Amino acid sequence: MIQFNYLRFVNHEVSDLSPAQHTPDISLVIVNYNVKEFLANLLTSVDQARGELVLETFVVDNDSSDGSIAYLRRRFPHVTFIENRDNVGFGRANNQAIQKATGKYTLLINPDTLIEEDTLRVMFDHMEAHPNTGAAGCKILNPDGTFADESRRTIPTPWNALGKVLGLATLFPKSKMLAGYYMNWLDENTPSEVPVISGSFMFFRTDVLKELDGFDERFFMYGEDIDLCYRLSQTGKVIDYVPSTSIIHYKGESTKKDNIDYIIIFNKALYQFFEKHYSYSYTLLFRMIIVSGIVIRGVIGYAKTLLRRVSQPLIDLAILNILVFVAFILRYGINPSEVLERYEPRYLVYNLCIAVLYIIAGKYYDLYGTNRHSATAVLKATLFAIIGTAVITYFLREYAFSRWILIMAAISGALLLSTLRLIKKNTRRSQQFSTGQFQPSRILVVGLNDKTADLIRKIRGRVDWNYQIAGVVSAQSTSETEEIERIPVVGDITQIASLSRYHKVGQVFFLVDAVTHEQVLHAMTQLQGMDLAFKIVPNTLDYIIGKSNVEYLDNIPVVDVQLLYYSTWNRFAKRNFDLFLSIGLLALLTPFLLIPWLLTLTKRDEFRYYTGEQSYVLLHLLPYGRWINLYSKLIYIGTGKISFVGAPMKPDRKESLLYYKHGLTGLRQYHELRSGPLEEGEHFELHYLQNYSIWLDLDIMAKSLLNK
Repeated sequence: MIQFNYLRFVNHEVSDLSPAQHTPDISLVIVNYNVKEFLANLLTSVDQARGELVLETFVVDNDSSDGSIAYLRRRFPHVTFIENRDNVGFGRANNQAIQKATGKYTLLINPDTLIEEDTLRVMFDHMEAHPNTGAAGCKILNPDGTFADESRRTIPTPWNALGKVLGLATLFPKSKMLAGYYMNWLDENTPSEVPVISGSFMFFRTDVLKELDGFDERFFMYGEDIDLCYRLSQTGKVIDYVPSTSIIHYKGESTKKDNIDYIIIFNKALYQFFEKHYSYSYTLLFRMIIVSGIVIRGVIGYAKTLLRRVSQPLIDLAILNILVFVAFILRYGINPSEVLERYEPRYLVYNLCIAVLYIIAGKYYDLYGTNRHSATAVLKATLFAIIGTAVITYFLREYAFSRWILIMAAISGALLLSTLRLIKKNTRRSQQFSTGQFQPSRILVVGLNDKTADLIRKIRGRVDWNYQIAGVVSAQSTSETEEIERIPVVGDITQIASLSRYHKVGQVFFLVDAVTHEQVLHAMTQLQGMDLAFKIVPNTLDYIIGKSNVEYLDNIPVVDVQLLYYSTWNRFAKRNFDLFLSIGLLALLTPFLLIPWLLTLTKRDEFRYYTGEQSYVLLHLLPYGRWINLYSKLIYIGTGKISFVGAPMKPDRKESLLYYKHGLTGLRQYHELRSGPLEEGEHFELHYLQNYSIWLDLDIMAKSLLNK
C-alpha cells in the first residue's frame, strides 16, 4: 500500500489521451534512480514506437539526486511523475504506478533500456492473439549485442537453485537437468511458454497484474520478478517469450557481478523466495543444504569480487618485491638459489615498508579507481614507496640496507610498472583515454543526416578524448562518394561488420536521429564477438550513452585564472626538460650531421618560419635537409627560443589571447594533424595551459611521433 507521508505527487495529466479515447492501450511504468540520461533515451524510443497505440507513461523517481525530474519534465511533458522522498525499493515504487495504471496492458520496463520501433506493437498484438497469456517478455540484448540469459528463466526450484549456486549451470549450460535456471538449451530465437521473464521488461494484462497486487514489497530489489511470475503461473495464466522483437538492457549482468552490494542483495532475495514458497514442503536437512548453498555462493561471489579489486595491487607489490630481490642478487653476486639464505629476516622490514607506502600512495593517487590505467600515477606511487622506505630505514640503523639496491629497485620498478600500464591501456581498442593512449581509439559514426556534421565537430572539440573518426556509415544504401567535415562516407549499415574490421575500429556511435532502433539492434547482433563498444547518441547531441556510463559532448567552459603552465615550478621543469633533452639529442646528432653539412654548404637554400615577431632561417639541404632542420630546431630549443611542446608556429600568433612559447608540436597541433584545422582550436590550447605537466608534454610528444 502507498504511504502518503513518504510521497509527493506531481499531477501531470497524460496528454496521450484524446477525449474520445478514455482507456489507453498500454500503461508504461518506469522506476528511476539517478539515470536520467538513460531514461530520456528510453522515453524517446517509446515516443518513436507508439505508432497508433494510445499510451500513458508513469515515471516513479526513488529520490534521485541527479535532478532527474527537472531534467525530464521539460523534455517529456506528457509523462506522469511520482516523486518519492526516499528510495522505497523497486517493487514498491512499481506498485505505486500500477495502482494508477488504466491501460489494457501494462509494461513494466527498466529505465536503462532501449526498445525497437515495433516492440510495443508486437507485444500488443501478441497479447491480443493469446487471451490465456497473462504476461510476456521479449528478447533482451546486452550492451555488446550478445543475448542476455535473463530474457527467460525457470522458477528457482531447490534443484535449479542448487545447480546455480554450485556453478553446475555454468559448467553444463546446455543441460536441462543441471542448467535449468536460464533455459540455455532453448534457442534464443524460439518463441515458447516460459516460467519467468526478466523484470527489466514485463508486458502484463493490467487486470491480471492488479489482481496479483503487483510486486511483493518484501523484495527490495531482485527476486521480485521471479516471485510475481510464480504467483501468475498459479492463476492458470501462461507467460510467453516473444523473441521477434528486442530491447537493449545497458546495465545487465556484466556490471552487477562487480558490485558487492548486488551479490548480497541478490542472494538475500534468492533466500527470501525459497523461504516464501518452498520452506514448508521440505525437510529441515534439505532446507539447510539450500540455505548453505546460497550462503556459500554469496561468499564465493564476494571473494571473487574482492579478489578482482585487489589483484592489481597484489601484482604491483609482487613485482616491486621481486625487483628488490633481483637488485640484491646483482649487488652481491649471489647465486639465485642462495638468495633466501642470504636475505636476512630483518631485511623484510624493507618489503613491508614498500608495501605499506605503495598502498598509501596508490590510494592517494586513486591508482585502483579512476587512475587504474595511469602510467604517471603508478610511477609516482612507486617512487614514493621506494624513497619513503629509504628515508624511514635511514633512521633504523639496525636494518641497514644498500641504497644502491633501493635505487635500482626504484628505477626498474617505476619503468616496468608504468610500461605495463601503458601496454594495457594501448591494447584496449574501445577506450578514449586522453593521456597515455598513443594510438587514438578509432570509431565509426553510423547515421547520415543534417546532424552528422554537428556530431563530428562535437567529438573533435572534446579536448579530453582521444578519438579518431574512421568514417561515416549511412543507414541507407548509397552509391555516392561524399565527405562530411572531411570524414569520408565509407558505406552503409548493411556492410557494418566488414567496415568495422577493415577500418580496425574499437567503437561504433549510432546517431539515432538518422538510424532506426531496429537497425541499431540488428547491427549490434552482427558485430557481437568483435570486442567493440556500442554507444547511442540521442537527437539532442548533448551526451553519449555507453554500456554503463554517460559521456557529455559539450565542454563546460571554465576559466581558470591559475593556469598551471605559468607556475614557477612548471616553468622551471619545462625549461630544464627542453634544455637537457635538446643537449642530449644535439650530442647524438652532431657526429652524423655536422660533417656532411660542412661539406655541402654551397648547395643550401633558405626558408623561414615565424614565432611571433621573429623569423628563423632553416636550411633545406637534400638529402640531409630534414635532419639539418631538426638540428637547427634543437639549437633554438636549447637557447630557449622555442620548446618541444608549445603553441603553433604561425605568423599571427601574437594576436591570439593564448600567447605562449611556440613548440615543434602541441596539443592543438596533434589534433589538427589527425583531423585537420579545428574551428575551436584554442580550447585545446587552454586545456594545455590549465592542465600542464611534464607528463602531458611527454604524452603529446609520444603521440605526435607515433601518429605522423
